[in-house]
Amino acid sequence: MNKLLANRKLRLIIAFISLILLIDMIEDTYAKYISSADATSDLTIARWAFLVNTQDVLDDSDFSTTITPVYDTNTNIASGVIAPTSTGYFDITIDYSDVGVSFDETITLSLSNDNTVSDIKFTGYKKNNDPIVSFTNDTVITATHLLEEQTRTETYRIYIEWFDGTGEELDNADDTEASANGIASVDVNINFIQKASQS
Repeated sequence: MNKLLANRKLRLIIAFISLILLIDMIEDTYAKYISSADATSDLTIARWAFLVNTQDVLDDSDFSTTITPVYDTNTNIASGVIAPTSTGYFDITIDYSDVGVSFDETITLSLSNDNTVSDIKFTGYKKNNDPIVSFTNDTVITATHLLEEQTRTETYRIYIEWFDGTGEELDNADDTEASANGIASVDVNINFIQKASQS
C-alpha cells in the first residue's frame, strides 16, 4: 500500500510539473500572438499658402486694395483716370512658393455689381513675358501648376478698355452721365484647387 501511495505521489508530482511546463509553453506560444508595438510619428503637412500682390489671401481673401490700375498715356485724357477710349491694365502677381502640392488655378474677371459703365471691357491678358492672349467671349484664365515647377511666382497683366465706337452699349449722352455719376468697377476672383492624387 505504501508503494501504491508513493507511486501516486510520484505521478502527482510528475503531473504537476508537466502542468507547469505546459502552462509555460502555452504562455510563450500565446504571447507571440498578442505581442504589440507602439510608435508615434509626426506627419509633415503640405503647405497651402498663397500671396496675391504680396497679400496672404488665406488670412484675408479680399485683395482689392492691392490692385492698382495703370492707364495708358493719352494727351486728351487726364492722368490716372478712365474715360471713353481709355486703355490700361492692372497686374495680379501670384506667389505660390509655400505651396507643397500641385494645383489648378482659375482667375475669373467680370464687371462688379455696382459698375454702371457697361462699355468697360477686358481685352486680354499676358502671363509673365508670354504674348498677349485676347479675350473673346470668356474672361476666365486657367492654369495648372505642378509641384515640380521651378518658378513659383507668376504675374498676369490684365488689359482693360472703355470701349467707344461701333457696338458700344453707352451712347455719348450715357458716357457723359457715366463721367459725372458713374461707377467703373471690376471683380477679380481667383480660385485655387489642389489636384487630385494620381491613380
